Amino acid sequence: MTPEYFQEIESHFALRRGTPFVLSAKDWALMKKWAEEEIPLPVVIEALDSVFDKAAERQKKVNSLSYCRHAVTELWKERRELQIGASEGVPEEGADAALNALAEALEGSAPAFAPRVRELAREKSVPRIEEKLIDLEHELALSLATEDIRAEAARAAEGNARVEEAHLRRLVRERFGLPRLTLFR
Repeated sequence: MTPEYFQEIESHFALRRGTPFVLSAKDWALMKKWAEEEIPLPVVIEALDSVFDKAAERQKKVNSLSYCRHAVTELWKERRELQIGASEGVPEEGADAALNALAEALEGSAPAFAPRVRELAREKSVPRIEEKLIDLEHELALSLATEDIRAEAARAAEGNARVEEAHLRRLVRERFGLPRLTLFR
């Protein structure tokens, strides 16, 4: 996994926690384990969101990434089982349809990115496709971010560059009605 994998998890955790936060060595080791297991970033983010949503309902605070480890493991297990049961092929064979759907969603607001997403169908590895989608989403956010979006992201991040990047991506997706660029939905 790329350094962006770790940065995205760290910034999303800080964003959901609502405060600038420094992860512990134990949290970094957990992220490294997820990377070694090739758990896709969108699966981790979705699991984090689920944990934070449930904690908010119970008015509890999530103080460590370790609190999310079971949710990440369970969601990844569930997704792998869905992939295995969905067809006799390998996950890479199903990437074409997901990439085409993402490209179609981009054609209205970001038409220059649609063919680049479709080109990823040539990749033979889901983790590599996910890494390239992360890079494309970063580039897309920077290209579409207006001054007011950048200012809002900066205000919300309180000086933390990683949190600011996460806010920027989220705001661009929301304002332009764009999907998160991932094979896993």
